[in-house]
Amino acid sequence: MSINRREFFASGTAVVSGLTASAQANAAQSIRNEFPRAVGQVYLDAAAHVPLSRYTAEGIRRYMDFHMYGPGEGRGEYVAEALGQVKPLFARLINAKTSEIGFVLCTKAGEAAVVNGLDIQASGGNVVTNDLHYAGSLHDYRGRRMGGMDVRIVRHRDWQIDLGDMERVVDRKTRLISITLVSNVNGHVENARALSDLAHTHGAYLYADIIQAAGSVPVDVRAMGIDFAACSAYKWLQGTRGAGFLYVREELQGSVVKDLVFPGYVEFNYLPWVTSRDTSKEDFPYLARRDASRYEPGNLNYAGYAGQYEALKRILDAGVEQMYTHTKPMCDRLKRELPGLGHKLITPVNAASSLVTVQAGNLKATTAKLTRANIQVTTAGENRIRISPAIYNNMDDIEKLLAALA
Repeated sequence: MSINRREFFASGTAVVSGLTASAQANAAQSIRNEFPRAVGQVYLDAAAHVPLSRYTAEGIRRYMDFHMYGPGEGRGEYVAEALGQVKPLFARLINAKTSEIGFVLCTKAGEAAVVNGLDIQASGGNVVTNDLHYAGSLHDYRGRRMGGMDVRIVRHRDWQIDLGDMERVVDRKTRLISITLVSNVNGHVENARALSDLAHTHGAYLYADIIQAAGSVPVDVRAMGIDFAACSAYKWLQGTRGAGFLYVREELQGSVVKDLVFPGYVEFNYLPWVTSRDTSKEDFPYLARRDASRYEPGNLNYAGYAGQYEALKRILDAGVEQMYTHTKPMCDRLKRELPGLGHKLITPVNAASSLVTVQAGNLKATTAKLTRANIQVTTAGENRIRISPAIYNNMDDIEKLLAALA
């Protein structure tokens, strides 16, 4: 009996009614085989980088073939389709409009486009964030603070962000609340709707870094009240570095978030550039972009976006909610078992994310155990270990990790 991707992900780690155990095992192995690194290694590090899949690599290869051999034999049609559809597919993933999606080089570039476009410092406004936001963003905000920007960083309480603490530092001069929707530190999930209401009540806006959310857990920017968001493609979106997405709510484009780059090409409306000058136009007519592409920096990683096209088709076909259903039992088991092995859990027990972070008693010894067992995770700081299973993992991987740490 065959099983498609949707049926497999909907099953989580349980046997689907009406399917034999061997059929489910074959389906699981088929998906795992799309990620060769996950076959040769216990790879539990999706929050750092999802290993390149065969289908993402195929999209990249097809784009490169277009440049190697030209547009014939369907190559030109494929590139036009891939680059034309990747924005609509990502927009569908987060419940946005295609016109609200722009390409950016990375998450931080998207956040910077928003912060710079809001002109916060010159207007005397402030930014409110917290210490579970991405460390690279916090470093950027510290630099801006040194340059005179009013930046307010709320500290976590027991590895969670207290909404009341955020409320106490937001005031009438706040222009932006900036968060990571699913914290890369420990998988803490922000209450985006409440923070959006808080921001809007004070005339401010909400930005969310969604790199650990998009493709991992359901994201609905409309329902969450998110005004701006950005993410790179190389994590849960199963893409590559150097390619990412920026979401800017349609009615805020160009007015609230000012244009600071001006992509496109100027025309020349005078001799000898043209044989006949159009007197209704200026000498250098300017054609402004009218959607989120207005924030794009110029030439981008189009090969990466061709690969992203292939990945997004499969993510949407499988369904992010079903994918999360697949990883949740693995994370739940880690949350139950790791404390008993001497590791302090700092991920909220009820966090609806696919990240589990613990503080190890002896990071060096723990890392050595995992290396010997050929298990890939992220280690950070003095003692943190972050484990992040994805669609190519199974409960056997979790058992191997627990055995290595026993």
